Amino acid sequence: MSDSDHRLLRETGIAFLLMLTIAVVVAVLYVAVTGLSPWPYVIIAEIGAMGWGTAMLALCSPARGG
Repeated sequence: MSDSDHRLLRETGIAFLLMLTIAVVVAVLYVAVTGLSPWPYVIIAEIGAMGWGTAMLALCSPARGG
C-alpha cells in the first residue's frame, strides 16, 4: 500500500471515532433531556448518519489535499 492509502485509512479511523463520539453524546443527551430510551429511533438514525458522516469527514479532510 502506498502512503496515500495509509493516510486514507488513518483519516477514516479518526473520522469513525469522531462520529462514534458524537453518536454517544447525542444518545446520552437524548436520555438526559427526555428521560426516554434512545432505542430505536435515535440509535437507528445515528447508524445511517455515522456511515455518511465518516465518509464525508475522511474524504474531505485537509490532509487529502496534497
